[in-house]
Amino acid sequence: MASQSQNKEADVLVEQATSLIEKKLYNEALSKLEHGLTMDPKNKRVWEEIVVCNLEMGKPKKAIEALNNLLKIEPNSSAMWGDKGLIHLLLNENSQGIEAIKESLRIQPRNVHKWELLANALIADDRWDEAVDALEKSLDLNPNSAVTWYNLAVCYLYYEDFVSALEAVEYAISIQPSLEDLAEPWMGLIDDESIEETYPSVPGIAAS
Repeated sequence: MASQSQNKEADVLVEQATSLIEKKLYNEALSKLEHGLTMDPKNKRVWEEIVVCNLEMGKPKKAIEALNNLLKIEPNSSAMWGDKGLIHLLLNENSQGIEAIKESLRIQPRNVHKWELLANALIADDRWDEAVDALEKSLDLNPNSAVTWYNLAVCYLYYEDFVSALEAVEYAISIQPSLEDLAEPWMGLIDDESIEETYPSVPGIAAS
């Protein structure tokens, strides 16, 4: 365990690193932070700035490694699990991203934004039943989310429940009229007998 003086010295290095990050001197900042870890390897602030630094340097894998170390220190941080999930999703690592966001929601189940993010990831991964469940949980918390209603319509469309899809998308548009442009390519096809062959690829029409 780090001594009080080592903790303080690590904190000073964090302040110096933060200033360097603001000046976009990322390598110098990372050097300060790595030095801070030699004094206090469980210093949360050091690891947080390492995450920031690696993201700024375009090194998301290193940022995830730093988040993993943070989660060893603070395993019940909903925000950290959410950040980890988002980075995985940006790297097209959907399975890891979905699991991290689920853990974030287990800890903080009333976060509407994360339910919406989870639903989008599940749609992209063709996990439709789970996506509907996530969207319904999101609507329980925020029944006036136009994007959530729209994405629920997309799920209904996948299941070929065209009546429910139309009802959901019309409700979404009543809340946010701009969604009509996104829905227009497939809404007009719902009454078309050849819809199965003609409507757009479902994952590509989800809203975010």
